[in-house]
Amino acid sequence: MTDEPKTAARFVGDQARSRSVKLGWPIEFGGRIYEEIYLKRLRAAEVAAFQDSLKGKDPASRVIWPIFFDAAEGAAIPFEVMEALDDDDRYELDKAALDFLPRRFLADPSDSPRESGETTGS
Repeated sequence: MTDEPKTAARFVGDQARSRSVKLGWPIEFGGRIYEEIYLKRLRAAEVAAFQDSLKGKDPASRVIWPIFFDAAEGAAIPFEVMEALDDDDRYELDKAALDFLPRRFLADPSDSPRESGETTGS
């Protein structure tokens, strides 16, 4: 048996796995000022951990996807900061998040109502 060093799996290629969104209305919380929020794609293990963290929670409770991070500390953006964001900043983050959420959690376009409001006939 050899004692070869173990290497970590890593992503290769040129697809972006993170992005930042500058806030139009910065937020102060806990002695810090949040002027920019970073989004990052989740690894499979992170998705599984997030799903596990939801078990037993009230289905009506609000949760924040663990894709929003502070670049300075590398920590998740606090729930209080996400809830306090100006709605235009939150809208920009939500739009950007569509590129970072796993496809399995995005709504299937075929599930949405028709633009005209018509239903399919029989």
